[in-house]
Amino acid sequence: MNALARPQGTPAPAVSAAPLAPALRPHPPVTQASITASTAMMGRRLGVHHCAYLRAVAEGLDIPDAARRYLGIEHGHQAITAHRATVELARTIARRRGDPRWRLLGAALPPIAWPDPPPTLEAWAEAEGLGDWSAGELQTLYEERFARDDTEEGPDVRRRALRNARLRAQRLALIQDLETAAAERPRLTDALAGWLDPGLAQALLERGVLTLGELQALIAPGGRWWRGLRAFGPTKAARLQLQVEQLIGRPAAPVWSLRADAAAGDLGAALSGRQGGNRAAPGVAAIDAQDDRAAVRAWILARSGSVLTAKAYEREADRFLLWILLERGRALSDATAEDCRAYMDFLSAVPAAWISRRQVPRMAPGWAPFSGALAVASQRQAIGIVHSLFSWLVEAGYLITNPWALVRRRVGDDRNNHLDVAESSRAFTPAAWAALRAQLEREANAASAARMRWILTFAEATGLRAAELLSAQRGHLQRRNAVWWLRVHGKGARNRAVPVPSAALAATVAYFAARGLAFESAPPDTPLLASTTSTGALTYSSLHQTLKRFVARALRHSALSFAERREVEAASTHWLRHTHATRAAEVGVPPDVLQANLGHSDPRTTAGYYKAQLDRRSAEMERVYGSPAAQKLKSP
Repeated sequence: MNALARPQGTPAPAVSAAPLAPALRPHPPVTQASITASTAMMGRRLGVHHCAYLRAVAEGLDIPDAARRYLGIEHGHQAITAHRATVELARTIARRRGDPRWRLLGAALPPIAWPDPPPTLEAWAEAEGLGDWSAGELQTLYEERFARDDTEEGPDVRRRALRNARLRAQRLALIQDLETAAAERPRLTDALAGWLDPGLAQALLERGVLTLGELQALIAPGGRWWRGLRAFGPTKAARLQLQVEQLIGRPAAPVWSLRADAAAGDLGAALSGRQGGNRAAPGVAAIDAQDDRAAVRAWILARSGSVLTAKAYEREADRFLLWILLERGRALSDATAEDCRAYMDFLSAVPAAWISRRQVPRMAPGWAPFSGALAVASQRQAIGIVHSLFSWLVEAGYLITNPWALVRRRVGDDRNNHLDVAESSRAFTPAAWAALRAQLEREANAASAARMRWILTFAEATGLRAAELLSAQRGHLQRRNAVWWLRVHGKGARNRAVPVPSAALAATVAYFAARGLAFESAPPDTPLLASTTSTGALTYSSLHQTLKRFVARALRHSALSFAERREVEAASTHWLRHTHATRAAEVGVPPDVLQANLGHSDPRTTAGYYKAQLDRRSAEMERVYGSPAAQKLKSP
């Protein structure tokens, strides 16, 4: 029989029945004023989702299931902790207002178990084979048979069932009262500490997120928005996102208005650039492009020297094309100096509607041209690429003039940047590098650890670009006058020779041995950097992801500051090259040596690494003006 069913003819328990214990005495109504002090003291707020959770548990739903559904909590041990905190919060509010029902919150009430009712006289007589007995005799036997249940077990069980039913009903009534008068509706301006775990709220506060609205805005664009939160990954991020949605709902998706004809690629004659006001006369151009998009494609094919450069050119040109179409209602070949200036202002503060970090195909729902606000360096790069595009189109005879030449294109420094951000050279600091080295000793996978040990050692010692590192082979390593050199076919199809220090060579020999290869006798086409699952070379994407995952594991165990963790999380494979150059400059390697090693065509690029670093500048000034000798010089 269903444990929640009542015997036939048993009335439903009345909630307003006489109390069975002092805890059920009449109580005053719940008011908002009565709970203000208690919620302020606890620092947490009782929300409607808390009341929904308490109601679900009171009605028999398992704590883990209820926590997952109403509190956004997945793990069982965390569900128990959240359950206790929620019950205590509700109890405190009820107790401080003098409501005697507070003890019912969280109390373990056994399931309602009504005793099975006795069968009817007719059914019992038929089951016992007493059909020939008279009605009087059957009645006597029936009373004797079932009187034992009524006097021994039945009444007690029934009384307990009625009592538990009343207690459950009063608990549900209390939860309803709290929800009606005491539960607060979360607002976008509410501080996180009132709704989230204190530790998590503090971690978000250190990241600059103060309110529920700011947290919602941080989550909305998607991507790895949780970067910088210690011990936080996709699972916890999804749980927090669900919790925020339950509190204040899901924000409306950013509306990035893309015209249907633009999405289809048919911009029409007016916006395709076929009749652009800055177009040169027919027959003058040195390219066959008939519209702006074709001209952009011709520029990318002609000027990009690598796949990565082509992607960067295409991205920036595409952004400008979409912007001038949607924001200015013009084609690229109609652009004026005023448009160029307006685009610079746009890049300095990209609107939220143009930003999305979600990994979706181009032009698909949820996609937007930008993945975040642009740093000053990114703005400079974007402006430089678009200016280069227009200059080339003028040289090719496609455009008459370059409107960017009329605009002051210099982008100043961000006045809000902190020192550590302003001076960052995208190189691992000594502390961060030590954290990466320490992580190598914790790696469980021997093959993966051997590969990462070689990557860190060889890249730090040689400063190769990622593409150069991936294309390097055993045959490219040659010894001359007891010195090992690596032949490199680098950027711009230029060849150079890079010296391989002894530490890098020893790491290479050890890495080959870990792969089951003899360094001296390995075939010339053996890649220096190989996959752990095959003998073939690693791809750029695999190298990038491998380093990103390794850095993330290292940061989980590091003692780096929050600001430095945030910075290191953005590290890419190119940081290895910057680390090599920065360390070499710091120890005084001559600029011409470093330029040749890095393969820079412009010495000004190399000179950037010789800018005095903050720590070194501070140390030198302290050495001169803070030493005892200097103090004596200053004294009269």
